[in-house]
Amino acid sequence: MSLEFDLVLVLGAVVGTALVARWTRLPITALEIVVGIFLVAVTGFTLPGGTSSLLVLGSLLIVFLAGLETNLAFLRTHLRTAFAIGLPGFLVPLVGLFALLYFGFHAPLLISLIVATALADTSISIVYTTLHQYKLADLPFGRLILATTLSVNLFEDFTVTTTTFLTAPGFLFTLGVLGALAVAALMLPRLSRLVLSRSQPSFSNINTRSLLFSLAVLAALSSLVGVPGILFVFLMGLMFSQFTSPEFITDVRKFAFALFVPLYFVAVGLKVNVNFVLVHWPILLLIVGVATALRIAGIYSPTRFYMGAARAGPVTALMNTRLTSATVILLLTLTLGLITPEWYSIAISSVVILALGSVLVLRSFPAFRTAVRVQALLTASPEAADQGRWRGAAPPSPSRPLPTESR
Repeated sequence: MSLEFDLVLVLGAVVGTALVARWTRLPITALEIVVGIFLVAVTGFTLPGGTSSLLVLGSLLIVFLAGLETNLAFLRTHLRTAFAIGLPGFLVPLVGLFALLYFGFHAPLLISLIVATALADTSISIVYTTLHQYKLADLPFGRLILATTLSVNLFEDFTVTTTTFLTAPGFLFTLGVLGALAVAALMLPRLSRLVLSRSQPSFSNINTRSLLFSLAVLAALSSLVGVPGILFVFLMGLMFSQFTSPEFITDVRKFAFALFVPLYFVAVGLKVNVNFVLVHWPILLLIVGVATALRIAGIYSPTRFYMGAARAGPVTALMNTRLTSATVILLLTLTLGLITPEWYSIAISSVVILALGSVLVLRSFPAFRTAVRVQALLTASPEAADQGRWRGAAPPSPSRPLPTESR
């Protein structure tokens, strides 16, 4: 099949997935992975040669967007609370899943660390989309949930970068390249700003081109030492967010989600070895069950303490989603040869089940049947929420303070 027909098939599947996602209100990115798995299982479709570099660039663009849209001021204000919830929510699944993979399944040390780190993820894309779906993104509790999710992603990015760095050959050379990555992450946004300030607005779209160039530089440096530069890409996104305009963010999102992001997630599914997953389905289900139990064990108690008992259940279900950072870590480490296709297939299948399953569990809570009920729950006082007095409350104001801010 020619490249043109490949593009027709993939882009047609992407359009169909968007329609299904709108109808079912399920995470479109998870459904795109399912489409990729379906294509490779039913038709034997494979990616055309030479697409790996574009996939790496797409994965880094997703991480960059997470940093670009981070509200630094709010994150600093609620850093202590976000870390108090996010750190145990990350560490408990990380340690427990590592023990299961390394001691239970006898997976290699590095693979156990990478897969455990990926499955300790909380999907920032699903959390962000859900908050907007229920009109919570501008409410204090919604921002706190997003800040907590970002903290989990920061712990995750730091862990996978440190792990792969410590196990990479040539310690001093690797250290030097990581230093160059840090400098590039800090300086490339300043260079882009300088170029933008000295250029006239034109059809050349110099800001987007400089962004793609910056991501390509970080990808090239990462490939030199076989260490995913996720943490540095996120840092670069934070740096860009300090001077970019809302119009630039909107343009990048349209550009990314029209082309790079859907093709990236379909490609994630295309790399899954379906036969291996089907043969080893008991391992898959055990990993999914253990990952869920560990996330509940790690995050439910601190969530209940800071947000109240009535909110702890649905927030824990939302934080149990895995997707964006997990797929980025798994695809990059597969591309770099750090994990095997078999473990990649098991891990990606676990991510999809956790993403779709957690969203369905979230909808089973009575409060999440309408946006008004959700808003009333998240803006009521902890005592009123726990006693059910939030039901039928008036729609909240985005400026209303957090009920737990006095703690």
